[in-house]
Amino acid sequence: MSEIFRPSIAEIDLSAVQANFLVLRGFVDPAAFFCPMIKANAYGHGDREVANALRIAGARHLGVALIEEGIKLRKNGDREDLLVFGVFSDEVSAQAMIDHELTTVLSDWSQLDALEKVALKSTLKKAKPKVHLKFNTGMNRLGFAIEEAPRLRERFANHSSLELEGVCTHLLRGDDAGVAQGDSQSQFVQFAKVMSAFRGLKVHAHALNSGGTVGVWKRALSQEGLRKEEVGPLGARPGISIYGVQAAADPALAVDLKPVMSLKSRIVLTKKVAKGDVVSYGATWRADRPSLIGVIPFGYADGWARALSNKGSVLCRGQRVPIAGIVCMDYFMVDLTDVADLKAPVQNGEEVVLIGEQKGQRILAEDVAQMTGTIAYEVLTRVSDRVPRRFIGASYEGAAR
Repeated sequence: MSEIFRPSIAEIDLSAVQANFLVLRGFVDPAAFFCPMIKANAYGHGDREVANALRIAGARHLGVALIEEGIKLRKNGDREDLLVFGVFSDEVSAQAMIDHELTTVLSDWSQLDALEKVALKSTLKKAKPKVHLKFNTGMNRLGFAIEEAPRLRERFANHSSLELEGVCTHLLRGDDAGVAQGDSQSQFVQFAKVMSAFRGLKVHAHALNSGGTVGVWKRALSQEGLRKEEVGPLGARPGISIYGVQAAADPALAVDLKPVMSLKSRIVLTKKVAKGDVVSYGATWRADRPSLIGVIPFGYADGWARALSNKGSVLCRGQRVPIAGIVCMDYFMVDLTDVADLKAPVQNGEEVVLIGEQKGQRILAEDVAQMTGTIAYEVLTRVSDRVPRRFIGASYEGAAR
């Protein structure tokens, strides 16, 4: 644990991670493949710590995007199943996958060729490398074409160097799962065509993202147009909901999730400004009354978007106080005038909450996303590495890095 001097921190509640995992796991068939996603440093929350917490909660499979992310977790001691969803085509990458016993999610023939070639010449006495096949059913990003499913089935029937463990696709929405004319229904129909080519094989079928997992459960539809006898129970790969963010804007799809990350800082300086004085770069904020300005040591280099300038807010003394002026690289300023109290003046060192709760009030990552015209995924993942993470809950009380 490195020394921490600055008063800004991201507090990560690992007990909330575990609670969210158990809620979402309960939405799918107990026999279904279930793989929480911890790519991008667990959506900014800390991949090693989140992975450990999820393993303790019962997660058998975890998903990452990059080979490097999988290797990092292996070096941290994680020996259970790790799926890598990223694309590669060279044998060096394939060798790394095999050496670190990572499960490859194959999206094209070059990946398959490279992995097979390395596996065939490998002299290591290990189990066959496990792979999953990803198919494009409408997202048009990664995945084999639907028409290639029979050829892939034949390829695996004739080659014994790899073990086919699963077949999957990726939903372009998910929150419309169960809507008769929705995008997800169309994708499920296409995925059923894929799975028909693998009939009779014991492979996992998985397609549900956070929105799909919740949508299927909320609408009480267990298979979404897929015949269970053909594909088995449909598995899920929840991402953002593991971290306590609702997967859909529709209130009808809201579920009981606990926000995991809180961003907290403290006032380091206060300034009294006269009516007409300006604050921060560009003179975009001008006081319309004598005002008290607080300086917060958290800027766009920490992940607090410059787009929050003059329109975002944070919590101080349980009230929302507005951002005054342009967000700087290392600081932003807030107007404390409405929370100033002659009997109890605002002091340097008082806590402010950027995301989280304070005295019964709260600001969610979704709220910050709405202020900046983006999504909660981006708000969370852009919290930079120079913001210390303090882990609470589970067995990590007090730990920080």
